[in-house]
Amino acid sequence: MNRRHFLLSPLVLAPVGCGRSAAPYPAREIKLVVQAAPGGLSDAVSRIAASLMEKPLGVPVVCENRPGAAGALAFSYVVRRRPDGYTIGHAPVEIAMVRALGYADVGPDRMDLLCLVSKTQPALAVHADAPWRTLEEFLDAARARPGHYVLANSGTGSIWHVNALLLERATNLRLVHCPFAGSSGALTALLGRHVDAAVAGVGEAGPHAAAGRVRMLAVLDRQRSPFFPDVPSTGEQDLEIGAGAWSGFFAPKGLPDAVRQRLVAALRTAFDAPEFSRLCEERGMTPEFQTSAQFEAFALSQARFFATRLPELMRGTG
Repeated sequence: MNRRHFLLSPLVLAPVGCGRSAAPYPAREIKLVVQAAPGGLSDAVSRIAASLMEKPLGVPVVCENRPGAAGALAFSYVVRRRPDGYTIGHAPVEIAMVRALGYADVGPDRMDLLCLVSKTQPALAVHADAPWRTLEEFLDAARARPGHYVLANSGTGSIWHVNALLLERATNLRLVHCPFAGSSGALTALLGRHVDAAVAGVGEAGPHAAAGRVRMLAVLDRQRSPFFPDVPSTGEQDLEIGAGAWSGFFAPKGLPDAVRQRLVAALRTAFDAPEFSRLCEERGMTPEFQTSAQFEAFALSQARFFATRLPELMRGTG
C-alpha cells in the first residue's frame, strides 16, 4: 500500500504544477519605468497611462522613476529585464538619441516598441519686454552680435538643446547655450531676464505666453501649433529645422505576441480616455496613436536622423 501511494503521488501533484505555470497574463503587478524625475511631462504621461491601464489589465501598474543620463539609465535597466510584460518603460524621443550622444548602447532596435501616444512641438520664446517681435528680428540682432545672446535649454543633450543647436546652425548664428535641469528652470531664468531667449515645448512656454509674461517668436516645426495658431512656424519661413519631442512605451526585446497585444490594447484604452485628452490639452501635446509597427518605423527613422546630426551638433558643446 505504501508502494502504491509512492507511485501515485507524483501523478497527483503534476497537474498542480502545470496549472500554476499556465496562469494567464497578467497575474501580478506591472512596473512602468520613467526616465525622468517626478513632476515633468514624461512623468505625467506615464502616471496617467498607468492609472488608466489598470482596469483593462486587472492588476496594478506602478511607476518607478529612474532619471539620469538623458534617460539612458532607465532605458538600459528596462532592456535588461526579462521580456515577460511585467517591466515596461516610457519611450520618449531620447530613446533615439542616447546612443548618438554616447551615453549607452541602447536604442529602438533593442526594444519592443508598444505604441506612441503624443508629440510635442518646440518653440523659441523671449521675455514679453524683449525688443524682438518676430523671429527675423531676433536673428538679425544675434547675427549682429555673435556670441552675445544667451539661449536657455532644458539640459545638455536634451531634445530642446538639440533644437537650439539646429536653430543656430540653420541660421548661421553664434549663441551662448545655457543648460538647465529641465524646461522649468530655463523658463524661470527667462522670466527673470537672466537669459535672452529659451527653447522649450509649446505646452511649457504656452502658459507663460498666455499670461503675457513671455512672447513665442516661432514654433520650430513645419507647421504651426494647433494650441497657438497665431505663432508662425519656421517651416513657413523656409527654415526646415526642429525636432519634436514624443511619448510612447516600450518593453524588453522578445515580448510574446499575446502579452504585447494585451499591453497595447490597455494603452489604447488609456489613449482613448478623456483624462488623457485633457492632459494633452493642458500640456500642449498633440495626441497621436501609432501601432507597434508604425512606432518602430518612426523611432528607427528618428534614430538614423540623430545618428547623423548629433555628433556634429554636439561637438565642442561640452
